Amino acid sequence: MKDIGPDIRRSAAAAIRDCLNVSLEDRVLVVTDTVRKDIGIPIHQAALDAGCDALLMEMKPRVRSGEEPPRAVEHALLHTDVFVMATTVSLSHTQARKEACKAGARGASIPIQNTDQDLVLRTFARGGMTADYPAMSKNIDRIMDALKHIHEARITTAKGTDITFTFEHRKWHADTGIVAHPGEFTNLPGGEVFVAPFSAEGTAVIDGTFGDFGILSRPLKLTIKDGYVVTAEGGHADELHKVFDHLGRNSRNIAELGIGMNPKSKLCGILLEDEKVGNTVHIALGDNTGFGGEVSVPFHFDGIITGPRLYIDGEEMDLKEYVFGAMKTTA
Repeated sequence: MKDIGPDIRRSAAAAIRDCLNVSLEDRVLVVTDTVRKDIGIPIHQAALDAGCDALLMEMKPRVRSGEEPPRAVEHALLHTDVFVMATTVSLSHTQARKEACKAGARGASIPIQNTDQDLVLRTFARGGMTADYPAMSKNIDRIMDALKHIHEARITTAKGTDITFTFEHRKWHADTGIVAHPGEFTNLPGGEVFVAPFSAEGTAVIDGTFGDFGILSRPLKLTIKDGYVVTAEGGHADELHKVFDHLGRNSRNIAELGIGMNPKSKLCGILLEDEKVGNTVHIALGDNTGFGGEVSVPFHFDGIITGPRLYIDGEEMDLKEYVFGAMKTTA
Protein backbone atom coordinates (compact mmCIF):
# COMPACT_ATOMS: atom_id res chain seq x y z
CA MET A 1 0.00 0.00 0.00
CA LYS A 2 1.25 3.46 -0.88
CA ASP A 3 2.37 5.45 2.15
CA ILE A 4 -0.70 7.28 3.47
CA GLY A 5 0.91 8.55 6.66
CA PRO A 6 0.68 12.22 5.63
CA ASP A 7 -2.99 11.77 4.67
CA ILE A 8 -3.74 10.15 8.04
CA ARG A 9 -2.09 13.04 9.84
CA ARG A 10 -4.10 15.52 7.78
CA SER A 11 -7.36 13.74 8.61
CA ALA A 12 -6.42 13.62 12.31
CA ALA A 13 -5.55 17.32 12.27
CA ALA A 14 -8.82 18.10 10.47
CA ALA A 15 -10.75 16.21 13.14
CA ILE A 16 -9.13 18.25 15.92
CA ARG A 17 -9.04 21.62 14.16
CA ASP A 18 -11.96 21.76 11.73
CA CYS A 19 -14.51 19.34 13.18
CA LEU A 20 -14.01 19.75 16.94
CA ASN A 21 -12.83 23.39 16.87
CA VAL A 22 -10.27 22.72 19.61
CA SER A 23 -8.57 25.69 21.27
CA LEU A 24 -5.45 25.88 23.43
CA GLU A 25 -7.61 26.14 26.55
CA ASP A 26 -9.45 22.88 25.90
CA ARG A 27 -8.77 19.70 27.82
CA VAL A 28 -8.91 16.90 25.23
CA LEU A 29 -9.54 13.22 26.01
CA VAL A 30 -8.93 10.57 23.37
CA VAL A 31 -10.49 7.21 24.25
CA THR A 32 -9.25 4.28 22.18
CA ASP A 33 -8.76 0.54 22.48
CA THR A 34 -6.09 -2.00 21.68
CA VAL A 35 -7.40 -2.45 18.11
CA ARG A 36 -8.36 1.06 17.07
CA LYS A 37 -5.33 2.85 18.48
CA ASP A 38 -4.16 3.02 14.86
CA ILE A 39 -6.59 5.96 14.61
CA GLY A 40 -6.61 7.02 18.26
CA ILE A 41 -2.87 7.63 18.54
CA PRO A 42 -2.66 9.96 15.47
CA ILE A 43 -5.63 11.95 16.81
CA HIS A 44 -4.01 12.25 20.24
CA GLN A 45 -0.81 13.41 18.55
CA ALA A 46 -2.78 15.97 16.52
CA ALA A 47 -4.23 17.35 19.76
CA LEU A 48 -0.75 17.58 21.28
CA ASP A 49 0.54 19.26 18.12
CA ALA A 50 -2.26 21.82 18.50
CA GLY A 51 -0.91 22.66 21.95
CA CYS A 52 -3.76 21.13 23.94
CA ASP A 53 -3.65 19.42 27.31
CA ALA A 54 -4.44 16.03 25.78
CA LEU A 55 -4.87 12.66 27.49
CA LEU A 56 -4.97 9.23 25.79
CA MET A 57 -6.84 6.35 27.46
CA GLU A 58 -6.57 2.86 25.97
CA MET A 59 -9.04 0.16 27.00
CA LYS A 60 -10.01 -3.37 26.14
CA PRO A 61 -12.40 -3.46 23.15
CA ARG A 62 -16.08 -3.74 24.02
CA VAL A 63 -18.07 -6.75 22.77
CA ARG A 64 -20.95 -4.89 21.06
CA SER A 65 -21.98 -1.38 20.14
CA GLY A 66 -23.64 0.42 23.02
CA GLU A 67 -21.76 -1.48 25.75
CA GLU A 68 -20.48 0.84 28.48
CA PRO A 69 -16.74 1.65 28.82
CA PRO A 70 -14.75 1.08 32.04
CA ARG A 71 -15.57 3.26 35.05
CA ALA A 72 -12.26 5.13 34.72
CA VAL A 73 -13.23 6.20 31.21
CA GLU A 74 -16.71 7.23 32.39
CA HIS A 75 -15.10 9.41 35.06
CA ALA A 76 -12.61 10.99 32.66
CA LEU A 77 -15.37 11.80 30.14
CA LEU A 78 -17.18 13.79 32.83
CA HIS A 79 -14.10 15.95 33.43
CA THR A 80 -13.00 17.00 29.97
CA ASP A 81 -13.90 19.71 27.47
CA VAL A 82 -13.48 17.75 24.24
CA PHE A 83 -13.46 14.00 23.68
CA VAL A 84 -12.75 11.71 20.74
CA MET A 85 -13.72 8.03 21.00
CA ALA A 86 -11.73 6.07 18.40
CA THR A 87 -12.84 2.55 19.26
CA THR A 88 -13.63 -0.79 17.68
CA VAL A 89 -17.37 -0.72 18.44
CA SER A 90 -19.46 2.37 19.02
CA LEU A 91 -19.71 4.15 22.36
CA SER A 92 -22.10 6.71 20.87
CA HIS A 93 -25.21 5.27 22.49
CA THR A 94 -23.71 4.62 25.93
CA GLN A 95 -24.80 6.40 29.08
CA ALA A 96 -21.16 7.44 29.59
CA ARG A 97 -21.20 9.44 26.36
CA LYS A 98 -24.62 10.92 27.05
CA GLU A 99 -23.64 12.01 30.56
CA ALA A 100 -20.41 13.58 29.27
CA CYS A 101 -22.40 15.73 26.86
CA LYS A 102 -24.90 16.64 29.60
CA ALA A 103 -21.92 17.81 31.67
CA GLY A 104 -20.89 20.15 28.85
CA ALA A 105 -18.25 18.20 26.94
CA ARG A 106 -18.38 18.19 23.14
CA GLY A 107 -17.02 15.31 21.16
CA ALA A 108 -16.87 12.82 18.35
CA SER A 109 -17.08 9.06 17.96
CA ILE A 110 -15.00 7.10 15.43
CA PRO A 111 -16.10 3.47 15.81
CA ILE A 112 -14.50 1.06 13.29
CA GLN A 113 -14.63 -2.69 13.91
CA ASN A 114 -13.07 -3.80 10.63
CA THR A 115 -9.80 -5.71 11.20
CA ASP A 116 -8.36 -4.90 7.76
CA GLN A 117 -5.99 -2.22 8.96
CA ASP A 118 -4.99 -1.12 5.46
CA LEU A 119 -8.65 -0.54 4.59
CA VAL A 120 -9.32 1.29 7.87
CA LEU A 121 -6.38 3.63 7.50
CA ARG A 122 -6.97 4.25 3.80
CA THR A 123 -10.63 5.03 4.43
CA PHE A 124 -9.85 7.38 7.31
CA ALA A 125 -7.18 9.12 5.24
CA ARG A 126 -9.03 9.43 1.93
CA GLY A 127 -12.74 8.88 2.49
CA GLY A 128 -15.45 10.96 4.10
CA MET A 129 -12.97 12.90 6.24
CA THR A 130 -11.80 14.68 3.08
CA ALA A 131 -15.17 16.27 2.30
CA ASP A 132 -15.61 20.03 2.20
CA TYR A 133 -17.34 20.19 5.58
CA PRO A 134 -18.67 23.77 5.36
CA ALA A 135 -20.24 23.07 1.94
CA MET A 136 -21.67 19.75 3.13
CA SER A 137 -23.08 21.50 6.18
CA LYS A 138 -24.99 23.91 3.92
CA ASN A 139 -26.51 21.01 1.96
CA ILE A 140 -27.50 19.33 5.21
CA ASP A 141 -29.18 22.57 6.32
CA ARG A 142 -31.18 22.53 3.06
CA ILE A 143 -32.48 19.01 3.51
CA MET A 144 -33.23 19.64 7.17
CA ASP A 145 -35.47 22.53 6.13
CA ALA A 146 -37.31 20.17 3.76
CA LEU A 147 -37.76 17.46 6.42
CA LYS A 148 -38.59 19.33 9.60
CA HIS A 149 -42.38 19.39 9.26
CA ILE A 150 -43.06 16.10 7.48
CA HIS A 151 -45.54 13.51 8.76
CA GLU A 152 -44.60 10.38 6.79
CA ALA A 153 -41.77 8.95 4.69
CA ARG A 154 -41.84 5.95 2.37
CA ILE A 155 -38.73 4.20 0.99
CA THR A 156 -38.76 1.76 -1.91
CA THR A 157 -35.99 -0.02 -3.83
CA ALA A 158 -35.74 -2.35 -6.80
CA LYS A 159 -34.58 -5.10 -4.41
CA GLY A 160 -37.83 -5.18 -2.47
CA THR A 161 -37.71 -2.50 0.20
CA ASP A 162 -41.09 -0.89 0.79
CA ILE A 163 -41.31 0.62 4.23
CA THR A 164 -43.28 3.56 5.59
CA PHE A 165 -42.27 5.59 8.64
CA THR A 166 -44.37 7.94 10.74
CA PHE A 167 -42.82 10.59 12.96
CA GLU A 168 -45.51 12.34 15.05
CA HIS A 169 -43.44 15.09 16.72
CA ARG A 170 -40.05 13.39 16.53
CA LYS A 171 -37.21 15.78 15.64
CA TRP A 172 -34.74 15.28 12.78
CA HIS A 173 -31.06 15.63 13.68
CA ALA A 174 -28.14 16.77 11.53
CA ASP A 175 -24.70 15.19 11.78
CA THR A 176 -22.48 17.66 9.93
CA GLY A 177 -19.26 16.46 11.53
CA ILE A 178 -18.76 19.91 13.06
CA VAL A 179 -19.13 20.61 16.80
CA ALA A 180 -18.25 23.90 18.49
CA HIS A 181 -20.53 24.25 21.51
CA PRO A 182 -20.80 22.48 24.90
CA GLY A 183 -22.83 19.29 24.76
CA GLU A 184 -22.62 18.81 20.99
CA PHE A 185 -21.73 15.42 19.57
CA THR A 186 -20.97 13.97 16.15
CA ASN A 187 -19.61 10.94 14.36
CA LEU A 188 -16.56 11.30 12.15
CA PRO A 189 -16.69 11.31 9.28
CA GLY A 190 -19.87 13.35 9.43
CA GLY A 191 -22.57 13.64 6.83
CA GLU A 192 -26.06 12.36 7.60
CA VAL A 193 -29.48 13.40 8.83
CA PHE A 194 -31.48 11.06 11.02
CA VAL A 195 -34.55 10.69 13.18
CA ALA A 196 -36.06 8.27 15.70
CA PRO A 197 -39.31 7.25 13.97
CA PHE A 198 -42.51 7.03 15.96
CA SER A 199 -43.36 3.84 14.07
CA ALA A 200 -42.56 1.86 10.92
CA GLU A 201 -44.37 -0.70 8.79
CA GLY A 202 -43.34 -2.79 5.80
CA THR A 203 -40.26 -4.52 4.42
CA ALA A 204 -36.64 -3.38 4.53
CA VAL A 205 -34.06 -5.14 2.35
CA ILE A 206 -30.60 -4.26 3.64
CA ASP A 207 -28.15 -4.81 0.79
CA GLY A 208 -25.13 -2.79 1.92
CA THR A 209 -23.33 -2.88 5.24
CA PHE A 210 -25.12 -4.20 8.34
CA GLY A 211 -23.83 -3.34 11.79
CA ASP A 212 -20.52 -4.96 12.66
CA PHE A 213 -20.87 -7.61 9.92
CA GLY A 214 -19.62 -5.45 7.04
CA ILE A 215 -21.00 -5.60 3.49
CA LEU A 216 -23.54 -8.41 3.24
CA SER A 217 -22.84 -11.21 0.79
CA ARG A 218 -26.61 -11.64 0.48
CA PRO A 219 -29.33 -9.18 1.47
CA LEU A 220 -31.03 -9.20 4.85
CA LYS A 221 -34.82 -8.94 4.63
CA LEU A 222 -36.62 -7.52 7.66
CA THR A 223 -40.39 -7.64 8.00
CA ILE A 224 -41.57 -4.84 10.27
CA LYS A 225 -44.87 -4.31 12.04
CA ASP A 226 -45.83 -1.54 14.48
CA GLY A 227 -42.23 -0.37 14.66
CA TYR A 228 -40.63 -3.74 15.48
CA VAL A 229 -38.94 -6.48 13.43
CA VAL A 230 -41.12 -9.57 13.37
CA THR A 231 -39.01 -11.71 11.02
CA ALA A 232 -35.46 -11.58 9.64
CA GLU A 233 -34.32 -13.63 6.65
CA GLY A 234 -31.12 -13.79 4.64
CA GLY A 235 -27.66 -12.47 5.47
CA HIS A 236 -26.75 -12.90 9.18
CA ALA A 237 -30.39 -13.44 10.15
CA ASP A 238 -29.41 -16.28 12.49
CA GLU A 239 -26.96 -14.09 14.40
CA LEU A 240 -29.53 -11.31 14.58
CA HIS A 241 -32.14 -13.65 16.03
CA LYS A 242 -29.63 -14.64 18.74
CA VAL A 243 -29.36 -10.96 19.68
CA PHE A 244 -33.16 -10.71 19.75
CA ASP A 245 -33.38 -13.76 22.00
CA HIS A 246 -30.66 -12.46 24.33
CA LEU A 247 -31.73 -8.81 24.62
CA GLY A 248 -35.48 -9.10 24.17
CA ARG A 249 -38.13 -7.13 22.30
CA ASN A 250 -36.41 -3.74 22.52
CA SER A 251 -33.56 -4.99 20.32
CA ARG A 252 -36.16 -5.46 17.55
CA ASN A 253 -37.11 -1.77 17.65
CA ILE A 254 -36.76 0.29 14.46
CA ALA A 255 -34.65 2.91 16.17
CA GLU A 256 -33.57 5.20 13.36
CA LEU A 257 -34.08 6.35 9.81
CA GLY A 258 -30.99 8.03 8.37
CA ILE A 259 -30.03 9.61 5.05
CA GLY A 260 -26.39 9.67 3.88
CA MET A 261 -25.13 13.12 2.85
CA ASN A 262 -21.33 12.83 2.38
CA PRO A 263 -20.26 12.89 -1.29
CA LYS A 264 -16.75 11.61 -0.51
CA SER A 265 -17.86 8.50 1.39
CA LYS A 266 -17.89 5.24 -0.56
CA LEU A 267 -19.39 1.88 0.39
CA CYS A 268 -16.48 -0.14 1.78
CA GLY A 269 -17.78 -2.33 4.61
CA ILE A 270 -16.95 0.10 7.40
CA LEU A 271 -20.29 1.19 8.85
CA LEU A 272 -19.01 4.53 10.07
CA GLU A 273 -18.16 5.45 6.48
CA ASP A 274 -21.00 3.62 4.75
CA GLU A 275 -23.89 5.22 6.66
CA LYS A 276 -22.68 8.61 5.33
CA VAL A 277 -22.60 7.57 1.64
CA GLY A 278 -24.58 10.03 -0.42
CA ASN A 279 -27.83 8.80 -1.97
CA THR A 280 -28.28 5.92 0.48
CA VAL A 281 -30.57 5.51 3.47
CA HIS A 282 -30.13 3.41 6.56
CA ILE A 283 -32.29 2.04 9.31
CA ALA A 284 -31.11 1.04 12.76
CA LEU A 285 -32.36 -1.49 15.29
CA GLY A 286 -32.29 -1.14 19.05
CA ASP A 287 -31.56 1.88 21.22
CA ASN A 288 -32.64 5.40 20.25
CA THR A 289 -32.70 7.23 23.58
CA GLY A 290 -29.78 9.42 22.54
CA PHE A 291 -31.71 11.22 19.79
CA GLY A 292 -35.32 11.50 20.79
CA GLY A 293 -36.55 7.93 21.02
CA GLU A 294 -37.86 6.03 24.02
CA VAL A 295 -36.33 2.56 23.63
CA SER A 296 -33.31 1.71 25.80
CA VAL A 297 -31.27 -1.42 25.13
CA PRO A 298 -27.48 -2.04 24.91
CA PHE A 299 -27.64 -2.60 21.15
CA HIS A 300 -27.70 -0.38 18.06
CA PHE A 301 -27.11 -1.83 14.56
CA ASP A 302 -27.43 0.17 11.34
CA GLY A 303 -28.24 -1.35 7.95
CA ILE A 304 -27.49 0.42 4.66
CA ILE A 305 -30.06 0.41 1.85
CA THR A 306 -28.71 1.40 -1.56
CA GLY A 307 -30.54 2.89 -4.54
CA PRO A 308 -33.52 4.21 -2.56
CA ARG A 309 -36.48 6.21 -3.76
CA LEU A 310 -37.67 8.46 -0.97
CA TYR A 311 -41.20 9.84 -0.81
CA ILE A 312 -41.98 12.59 1.67
CA ASP A 313 -45.69 12.98 2.41
CA GLY A 314 -46.37 11.38 -0.98
CA GLU A 315 -43.91 13.49 -3.00
CA GLU A 316 -40.60 12.04 -4.26
CA MET A 317 -37.47 13.78 -3.00
CA ASP A 318 -34.37 13.95 -5.23
CA LEU A 319 -31.65 12.95 -2.77
CA LYS A 320 -28.82 13.46 -5.27
CA GLU A 321 -29.71 17.12 -5.63
CA TYR A 322 -29.36 17.61 -1.88
CA VAL A 323 -26.15 15.55 -1.58
CA PHE A 324 -24.24 16.96 -4.54
CA GLY A 325 -25.87 20.37 -5.04
CA ALA A 326 -23.31 23.18 -4.76
CA MET A 327 -20.79 20.72 -3.33
CA LYS A 328 -17.02 20.91 -3.67
CA THR A 329 -14.65 18.37 -2.18
CA THR A 330 -10.95 18.32 -1.45
CA ALA A 331 -8.63 15.92 -3.23
